[in-house]
Amino acid sequence: MERRTTATGLKLGLCLGIWGAWLAFAGSLPAQQPVDLGEVIDQAIQAAGGAEKLSRLTAQTWRAKMKIHEGAEVRTVDAKYAVQWPDKLRSDVTGSYTMVRNGEEGWLTQGKTLQDLSTDQLLFLKEDMHVNWLRTLAPLRGKGLRYQSVPPIEVDGRETIGVRVSSRQHRDVVFLFDKETHDVVKTETKSRGLGDEGELANIESYYSEFEEV
Repeated sequence: MERRTTATGLKLGLCLGIWGAWLAFAGSLPAQQPVDLGEVIDQAIQAAGGAEKLSRLTAQTWRAKMKIHEGAEVRTVDAKYAVQWPDKLRSDVTGSYTMVRNGEEGWLTQGKTLQDLSTDQLLFLKEDMHVNWLRTLAPLRGKGLRYQSVPPIEVDGRETIGVRVSSRQHRDVVFLFDKETHDVVKTETKSRGLGDEGELANIESYYSEFEEV
């Protein structure tokens, strides 16, 4: 299953993409000279408002439009999200479900049916929230993270610098930063829809229309 979403980001880190999917062609660019990946991340944090301001960003809301590819079928889904970091979430997927997490508890509403999240569903939701917490940028200079350069690509005509962020017991997240503005223009990771089974899907999220707030 491949899915794609496009999200609008704010300079103070409201540049999140969520649970959306998405395989798109990006032309390869010539190999870059070695760069200081820590400096690349510092520049992105500064472009998003600076570490001090980002550290005060404890609650966020955003909207996402997703194109979900399942074989030959393609459907578009709208969703709204509200988060209070690190462990509170409400997601409303139009025409599908509403999901809530409050610490170690979680609930799923589909139509008129309300049910508790299973242990596996809650664990998977926690991991997705960890990925999206990293996307706020502020945690990227924390302890226990490892950086690795990834091949440069072009995103919507913009040259990028790619950094793979890894941490113990969590999925990797690849960040692609605009080479000139240092804004995040794309992230990549793996996930699956709530309740889905099988292999993880590629998750590629795109960001644009940055605003000062």
